[in-house]
Amino acid sequence: MLSSLNIRHMRVFVAVAEQGSFSAAAAALGLGSPAITATIRQFEDVTGAALFDRTTRHVSLTVTGERFLPIARRLLGDFEEALGDLDALSRGIGGKIRIAAAPSVLTRILPGVIRHFVAAHPDARLRLDEMNAGEVHEAVANGAVDFGIAGEWQDLPDIAFSPLFSDRFGVLCRADHEFAGQSEIAWSDLIDQPFVGLGPESGTRAMMADQGFGATTSTTSTTPAILPTMPVSASVAKAAALGIGAAQAVMDSAARAERAMAEAAKSGSSAAKSAAKPGADTAINAAADLVAGLRPVVETSNTITLAAMVAEGVGITVLPELAARIATGVSDQTAEAKLTFVPLSHPTRHRPIGVITRQSKSLSPIARIFLAMVMDQAPKLDLPAAIEWG
Repeated sequence: MLSSLNIRHMRVFVAVAEQGSFSAAAAALGLGSPAITATIRQFEDVTGAALFDRTTRHVSLTVTGERFLPIARRLLGDFEEALGDLDALSRGIGGKIRIAAAPSVLTRILPGVIRHFVAAHPDARLRLDEMNAGEVHEAVANGAVDFGIAGEWQDLPDIAFSPLFSDRFGVLCRADHEFAGQSEIAWSDLIDQPFVGLGPESGTRAMMADQGFGATTSTTSTTPAILPTMPVSASVAKAAALGIGAAQAVMDSAARAERAMAEAAKSGSSAAKSAAKPGADTAINAAADLVAGLRPVVETSNTITLAAMVAEGVGITVLPELAARIATGVSDQTAEAKLTFVPLSHPTRHRPIGVITRQSKSLSPIARIFLAMVMDQAPKLDLPAAIEWG
C-alpha cells in the first residue's frame, strides 16, 4: 500500500540518485548497504514502478525515476522547512509567512512595517507576492498564502474580508492638461476625453462598477441597472466547467454584467453630458452612463504602464489615489513632475482595501504577530495619499 511509504523512502531514493550507487548512498546517510537496498526494493514494490537501472558498478535512474526525482526533492525540502517552522513556532521565535497583496500595499504599506517586524523577529521569513485583487482572493482560498491584503472581489466560499483602509478615486492626467490645477472634477467632466485604463482582471475596474456606478432606472432609484463588471479568472472558469455551483454563479453574473454594460454603452454618454452636477442622484446617473461608455484606447494590467501612457499624452485615466501616487513615482524619474492627480466627485467614491483570510483556517502564531503589527503600525505611516483607515 502507498500509505506504507514515508519520508525515509524519499531520503534514500534521492541519496541513491545523487550518489549513483547504493554503497555511496549508504555512506552519505550513515546506513548499511542492505538497508538501502531493502528500502529501494520496497519503494519499487509498493509503487509498481522501477526507479533505477542497476549494473554491477553503477545505478542510474529510469525514465520514471528521472520524472519523480524533482518531486521527491521538493517533498524533502517542504518537510525540512516544515520542521524548521515547527521548531521556531514551538519556541515562539519565527516561521515563514506567505502574503499576497496589491502593488500599492507591497510598495507603500508593508515595507515600513516589515522593517520593524524583522528587527523584533529575526528568525521569521516572509514571502511577498504581487497580485491583483482576484488573484489575492484565490491564493488565500486555495491555501497558497497565509493571508492577503487587497481590494474586495467576488464572494468566495470561506473567505473573510476585514477593511484596513480606503483611498479616493481620481483622475491621473498630465500637468499641462485642462484638469490639472483643479481641486476636484466631476465624473461627467470625463466625457469625450481620451482614456487609458486597467483591464478587466484589475480589481480597480471591478470596484468602480461595484460601488454604485450603474445606470439607475429613475432619478430617485439607487438600484443599479448595470451590474458590476466581474472579471473571471481561469480557475473560476475551470471550476464552473466542472459543475461547481458557486463558480457557475460567478460566471453567470459576469455574463449578465457584460451584457448590461454593452447595452448601456449603446446609449453612451449623452445623459452624462446634460446632467447637472449639484444633484446627488443626477451625479450618480451621470457617472453610471460614463463608466458604461468608457472604452480605453489602451488597456493594460499594470499601473506603471498606465502612468507612462498618461505621461506621453495618450489619454487620462482613473485610479485610486495611492495607486496613482505610486505609479507616478516609479514609472520614470520625470513622471511625477509630468502628472497630476485630481480627486473625482459627484459622486465621491473610494477603493476599500482589507485583509483577506480563510475563515476555516487559523493563522500561525508568527503570522498573527505580523498581521497585528500591520494593523497597529500601518495607520502611522507617512503616505503620499489621503488614506481613510478602518
